[in-house]
Amino acid sequence: MSIFSKNAIIPYLSIGMMLLFVSCKKEEDEPLPACTDVQWEYGGVDGPDEWAKLCIDYTPCGGSMQSPIDLKGAVNDQALTAIAQTYVSTSTHIVNNGHTLQYNCDAGSSLSLMGDTYQLLQFHTHTHSEHTLNGVKLPMEMHFVHKNSATGKLAVIGVFVKAGVENATLKKIASKLPTAKNTTFDDAALTFSASNFMPVNQSYFTYSGSLTTPPCSETVTWMVMEQAIEASADQIKSFETIEKVNARPVQPLGSRTIRYRKG
Repeated sequence: MSIFSKNAIIPYLSIGMMLLFVSCKKEEDEPLPACTDVQWEYGGVDGPDEWAKLCIDYTPCGGSMQSPIDLKGAVNDQALTAIAQTYVSTSTHIVNNGHTLQYNCDAGSSLSLMGDTYQLLQFHTHTHSEHTLNGVKLPMEMHFVHKNSATGKLAVIGVFVKAGVENATLKKIASKLPTAKNTTFDDAALTFSASNFMPVNQSYFTYSGSLTTPPCSETVTWMVMEQAIEASADQIKSFETIEKVNARPVQPLGSRTIRYRKG
């Protein structure tokens, strides 16, 4: 028989439950760490569902205007204009940052949007596509990232890539892809233009969204081209082999509207 009476045990139980509650509460209220050296991935414990919880700068990943999305239910908008692109030749500067293959562009290329100029900084690739078209994924998607120097806002053109004929521009650079994380390839003499990756038909979808990787900043005007460009199955495979699956799942559209301009 216990030396404690039934009535004596109850206060100890109550105190223990209070301590457990306080301990849990403290853990929940503990601030998120700084994002220095924080690792994020496309799967596992540091995958997309956890990005907003990894560190303080990544909290926008849990916002209501996130990208990518499924492009369906778009509203025809005759007020939209063609994308005014001014793309010049750039040397080849490829970086394997561990999440994607990024092509840094020489200065001089830009687009105009609502009277503002956005400079082309870089483009990179995702395998498979991040945006979907009526629920359909394509094997690859290219993102052309432009920035307005005055506001810091971004304008990103998304271009789908489907399997088909060999892509002449990719043929020049696909064999140069750096295969290891944090490695680069530079060739001043190997030049191309971003215009070589734009589809002939300029129909596009547009909406307000975010970066598709941490910190997921909701400062992006997206313009996703409806028509895909083509690359050979082997060319697409060369990207898949290095990048694996580096596509964030589609996010809720919420109260946003997708607009469409027919080219």
